[in-house]
Amino acid sequence: MLDNKRCVLFSVDGMRPDGLVAADAPFLKQRMREGAYTLSSRTVMPSVTLPCHTSLFFGVEPERHGITTNTWTPQVRPVVGVVEALHRAGHRCSSFYNWEPLRDLAPPETLTASFFLNNYEDDEGTGDVEIANLAAERLRFGTADFAFVYLGYTDTAGHRYGWMSDPYLQAIANADRCIASVCRPLDDDWNIIVTSDHGGHGKSHGTDMPEDILTPIVMWGPSISKAGQIQSDARITDIAPTILDLFDVPAPKEWIGHSLV
Repeated sequence: MLDNKRCVLFSVDGMRPDGLVAADAPFLKQRMREGAYTLSSRTVMPSVTLPCHTSLFFGVEPERHGITTNTWTPQVRPVVGVVEALHRAGHRCSSFYNWEPLRDLAPPETLTASFFLNNYEDDEGTGDVEIANLAAERLRFGTADFAFVYLGYTDTAGHRYGWMSDPYLQAIANADRCIASVCRPLDDDWNIIVTSDHGGHGKSHGTDMPEDILTPIVMWGPSISKAGQIQSDARITDIAPTILDLFDVPAPKEWIGHSLV
């Protein structure tokens, strides 16, 4: 580990900002009061899981990275992503996720550890709980400087029951408990970022409607000032440069975002 810098990035798939506000999510709401947040960050089009996560990790729009559906295709003009940049700088990176197409967000041989469980559709978010338990167990023993933790059930609940339905809000509440279970055992030197790839409306997403395109960002930790609300023009492409900034690693020149810290 270099310079005692550590960060966890959580992605709660399909979590709308107003869903976070409406849900029973005491852990994240307390972190909003103590750290920095926005409820009006914007994702990319199409507002679909793999294109959005690729922009999250590679700091560019889908027009640049080329991923426009939930099927991965090799980049014609490769862009260095978060994991590769941190790996090159000597940091250890781990990934915990339950939707398999996310495996390509990190190039081969850049992860110290990677854990996939095919359980994002498990009833009541029990799969997310499994992922969180696995992440908590591994991170407790100092196995990573940067960790990505993906919780997929909120999106499943949106598609299955409808965005803003009671089961959807319960899925966000479950994600809040999962995030708390990972964070509480960590030392105080960890910086934490919680966000989402997209929102949703009815039982779908993918449009440029505010319900689909707006996402929350919640951040806290020793390197993140207690700034309250983040500027209103925050975008999903700002998260990658924020993470590198926390590690004092320069952002690739192709990235279009700016650090939120």
